[in-house]
Amino acid sequence: MPTLVPPHGGTLVDRLVSGPAADALRARAAALPRLTLDAREQADLELIATGAASPLTGFLGEADYRSVLADLRLAGDRPGSGPAGGGPAARGPVWPLPFNLAVEEERVEELRRAGAAALHDAAGRLWGVAEVRELYRRDLGAEARAVYGTDDPAHPGVAYTLSRPAHAVGGEVWVLPLPEDLPFAAHRLTPRALRRLIAERGWQRVAGFQTRNPIHRAHEYLTKVALEHADGLVLHPLVGETKSDDVPAAVRFQVYEALLAGYYPRDRTLLAAFPAAMRYAGPREALFHALVRKNYGITHLIVGRDHAGVGKYYGPFDAHRLFDRFGPEEIGVAPLRFDATFYCRACGATASPRTCPHPAEERLELSGTRVREQLRAGEALPREFTRPEIAEILRKHYLASSAATSTPTATPTANANANANANANANAEATVGRITPLRHHRGGFILWFTGLSGAGKSTLSQALVPHLQAERPVEILDGDEVRTYLSKGLGFSREDRDTNIRRIGYVARLLARSGTAAVTAAISPYAATRQEVRALAEADGVPFVEVFASASIEKLAERDVKGLYRKALAGELPHFTGVSDPYEAPERPDVVVRSDAEPVEESLGRILAHLRERGLLHGRSEARAS
Repeated sequence: MPTLVPPHGGTLVDRLVSGPAADALRARAAALPRLTLDAREQADLELIATGAASPLTGFLGEADYRSVLADLRLAGDRPGSGPAGGGPAARGPVWPLPFNLAVEEERVEELRRAGAAALHDAAGRLWGVAEVRELYRRDLGAEARAVYGTDDPAHPGVAYTLSRPAHAVGGEVWVLPLPEDLPFAAHRLTPRALRRLIAERGWQRVAGFQTRNPIHRAHEYLTKVALEHADGLVLHPLVGETKSDDVPAAVRFQVYEALLAGYYPRDRTLLAAFPAAMRYAGPREALFHALVRKNYGITHLIVGRDHAGVGKYYGPFDAHRLFDRFGPEEIGVAPLRFDATFYCRACGATASPRTCPHPAEERLELSGTRVREQLRAGEALPREFTRPEIAEILRKHYLASSAATSTPTATPTANANANANANANANAEATVGRITPLRHHRGGFILWFTGLSGAGKSTLSQALVPHLQAERPVEILDGDEVRTYLSKGLGFSREDRDTNIRRIGYVARLLARSGTAAVTAAISPYAATRQEVRALAEADGVPFVEVFASASIEKLAERDVKGLYRKALAGELPHFTGVSDPYEAPERPDVVVRSDAEPVEESLGRILAHLRERGLLHGRSEARAS
């Protein structure tokens, strides 16, 4: 296909095996240690296997990892990177995002001895084998700051990074034929398949549009302007993991198909699914989106305002500026840089600041939050913002979602909770900002007790049950029981304690999303980890209530029948929180109860009053008012 843009790095990678080689790979995998991929790792593996992530042949080793963070390039000491005739190695190809395969510290020696690992998804299906060429430790905070420009755990990418194990495997992968039941199989075109279609149509200038959202009028304007200058347009929506409040991919595809059927020339447009997970890495992810589209045969990528951004973490045109750091020959795909677009009432058309002279009050611009609010309320979106048939698809989705979340569902079983633990850190999705729950919230919520051992967390949890059960299912996640059934094998290092709390937070989110009041009673000693759990919950739209059970060490020691405080104070008991290990009291808890100075009934009343104030509990007085 000589007319197509060359793949990134010059060669389209292929790590898929089939036929007898696939049978041999399955046999080999059966004897190897097993690693379970989370959703992002599974998406990255698919990109590597099909060549979408060319020139990668596997998950990054340490030299590549550190080079990507520091210089947005792969390391230069790779095969073929040195100049002919010897001399110093050339700089590696541009690559802005780390593709990591994370492993727990306790698995490191096992994997080192085995030299390879079998890769399975969360459902237990074998995907392939990773060679273990390297095992190294990542600095998660430094990684977050390099990739996302922040280490704020409210950022969804940061929350994910900080939730994962710090050790990583570097090495090539071999992947079995992709499962036939993957979502959007008909549209899940590999780079080779999409390049073949582009070549058959004779396109040379190919515009691509990356989106994780339904297309509205402003997007339509951008794509059609691009199509004026290109031979063809590829709508290439991302279908991997996104934030929980993003529109599901299935709904988005309905929108794309409806739009293409009625408003785009069929012989000049293609619709294909891009199987990557969303990282929300702003400028770095915009550059990544351009580089990998080159592997699909796309020559020009639309890069709009705040491409791949989230919240207020990036400037509106930071992505545009990042492209300027590299020469065109290093990237090989041209960014089509667009300003913000909007409907101008005075112009009577879609426009941008470059073409419209009118003041801001003439512009119709709806934020994603405002659009979701209108759709959930069953309101019609303005025709100037989106086409009526698109608005109707979205309206039906949001009405159905609202009905589903307002109807209490059965409490997940203990087995379901145990299964969730198998992928406890897999879906660290998050977004920015606190979500204010609706008055008389009918869905689930998390009530998170924190405090020292013996401070009354379990007692108060049990006392809450009859008050909450009248309105919704209730589950208590007690710290001791979780360590027995969910976190068996974890010790009391800071890393293990944080892992335990993240697992509790993950299961609590699952319960709350199903309409359950998830009450946790665990010491949870570190403030940053509690804040991380809270950010993840609220990103899911799950209200979170932090209750600090405050009590002095002296009072706790007095009523400790087991004598644990006495032993810890005497130096006989290591890793005892509050004495020989730190406890970071919350600075701004939602509720403080003084369990060493007030009766249970008084503490309980304070908690219930807060729940009523937040609209999470009707209570008797509000029930009469309604």
